[in-house]
Parts: sequence; structure tokens; C-alpha cells
Amino acid sequence: MTMASTNASHNSTSDLLVVVVKDNFEPFRPSEIFVSNEVRAATVTVVDLCLSFIIANVGIVSNIIVITVFAKQGYEESMNISMTAIAIWDLLKCLAGSIQRMSGPISLFSEADAESWNNIMTVVMTYFICFATYVSSVMAAYVAVERCLCVTLPFTVKTLLTPKVTLIAMITISVVVFGLFAVIFGIYDIVWVFSPKWNKTIAIYKYNEFFQAHHGPLMKYYNLSGVIWPIFSFIVIVICTLIIIYQLRKATKFRSENKAVAETSSSLSDRDKQVVKMLLVIIAIYVTNLSPRIALYMAKFFVYDLYFMRKYHNIFIVVVYWLFVLDFVNATVNLYVFLAMSSNFRMTAKSLFGLKTEKK
Repeated sequence: MTMASTNASHNSTSDLLVVVVKDNFEPFRPSEIFVSNEVRAATVTVVDLCLSFIIANVGIVSNIIVITVFAKQGYEESMNISMTAIAIWDLLKCLAGSIQRMSGPISLFSEADAESWNNIMTVVMTYFICFATYVSSVMAAYVAVERCLCVTLPFTVKTLLTPKVTLIAMITISVVVFGLFAVIFGIYDIVWVFSPKWNKTIAIYKYNEFFQAHHGPLMKYYNLSGVIWPIFSFIVIVICTLIIIYQLRKATKFRSENKAVAETSSSLSDRDKQVVKMLLVIIAIYVTNLSPRIALYMAKFFVYDLYFMRKYHNIFIVVVYWLFVLDFVNATVNLYVFLAMSSNFRMTAKSLFGLKTEKK
């Protein structure tokens, strides 16, 4: 989503970007419409290299804790499997984000090496973070569907959607969604060129022969896929959430009006309802994360120049870096939702770290 539409290398603190065309350096000076070069450079430093870097590292720790707690609890329940799968992808996303942003600390010792690191990691990690976000959002859509069916058809779902089925679904989503984007990793080559700016050889990325041969259909496929998956996940999540909320309100109203009958015929236990409410919070977080991303996709669709190294380059860069912040926050907060809303998770976490557990 954030890669160049032409072959490019750029220094995060510089107003001058360098475009590689037939192995020659040509200057690209971004337009300062709405967003100045100074604001763009400050956003890169403060928002991306600092804020995103910190959140990504917090996310690494929080997702390791989530995975450890669910592993301790076991995988007899489908929710533990699906939440572990999401945590694994969130962990990988945060790792990728942290590794990519190591160019910040490296720049304290060598700005030229930091630029090389940034260019190499941009080719690998930027795409990986985007694709990991797509995978976890589709998994969240699956969880929304599963919980929706659990609320509407509780007895049937517990028979059909077994832990084994959930495991197969998580693996299939991972392989299919990520696999559909894997071809994009093969469109760039890393080359080493002499930079007059640093007076030394640095690494840059450029489109390779594979991209040049398949540019048209490849980019159409990538752009279309990048729109379909987030929108698909968003629509499924929203519809399922509305159904879940409606069913819970309906059940609450029935229980209040028919207390005696409800006590003997309740189809959804209080614990299951608490699990559903917790997952609704997680789903709401995904909706919050996907909404601005989809808005950017729509804007890109109608405004051709709203993209990397085009007329509105600076605006695009600023928006994208804030989207990365949302991605890393989304990949980090699940631990705190589990701790706040799940007594079982909280007790297991406390026992793992030798803390005093609360009484049931």
C-alpha cells in the first residue's frame, strides 16, 4: 500500500527523494499542497520512527503474553485457537514493524547505513505488515461469524464448529490470504549504488524485470485485492456485530419478561455471553482500524494523484504513517481487553507470572 509507484529511495528526514530510472539518479521534490515537506519529515520522525516503533515493541511483548496464556489454558475451546492465531499474526506484524524502524537507532551511528536499512526493509517489511493486517482482519471476520452463529444457533454451532474446524479455518485463512499477496514480494530488486549525498555506496530498491514484464495485470490484481479483503472483512464484521447485538438484547428482554422460563431454558450461558461481549469489543477495535484504511482506498480510487511520488505525495505519506499507528495499536490492545474482560484469562496470566490470583 505504501510502496513507490516508481523506483525510489528516500531519506526520512530529507525533502529530496531520489528516483532511480535506468540506474540514474533524478530528483523528485514533493508538492507541498496542504502538507509541507517539513511536516512530512516531522511525521516520519515522530509518528513512524518513534511512536510506531514504541507501540510495535509493546505489541511484541503483549502478543507473546497472549499466546503463552492461551497455550497454558489449552485449546479445547475454539475461541482460544482463533485468538491465538490472531495473536501470532499480530506478533509477526509487530516484529516486522520494529525491525523496519531500526533505521531510527541506526541513524544515530550512520545515516547512510540507516538509509540502506530503510530501503531494504521497506521492500520486505512494509508489504508484510499490510498483508499481516489483511490476514488478521479476515480472521476477525471469521470470529465474528462464529460468535454470531453461537448466539443465534448455540447448540448447532457447538456441534459443527469444533476446535479442529477452527484450527483448519485459521490455517486456511493464513495460507490463502497471505498467499494471494506473496507475488508482490518478487517485484523489487535490491541494488547497491554510489550516493553522492553520503559519498558511499548504499542499498536502494528498484522494480525488476518480472515487474516490468507484468506491470499492468500485476498492479491491477494487487490494488483490487488490497481493496476487496479489507472491505469484505469490514462488511462481514459489521453485519455479524449488529446481529449479535440484536440477539443479546432480544435474549435480555426475554429473560426479564419470562424469568421462570428463562432460568430453565437459557440457550446461552452467562459465561458465553461474557465471551461474546469481550469479542464484540475486539471486533469494534477492528472496525475502528479498518474504517480509515477503507476511506483511504476510496480516496485513492477517485483521486489518482493521492499516492506515493505523485501530486499529493506528502498527504499520502502522513495518512499512511498514522494508519501504521492504528495497525500496531490494533495488534497490541487485545491483551488488555482480555485482562479487563476475561476472569479466566486474568487468573491464568497472574498464575503464570507468580502473582496472587483472585478467588472465583
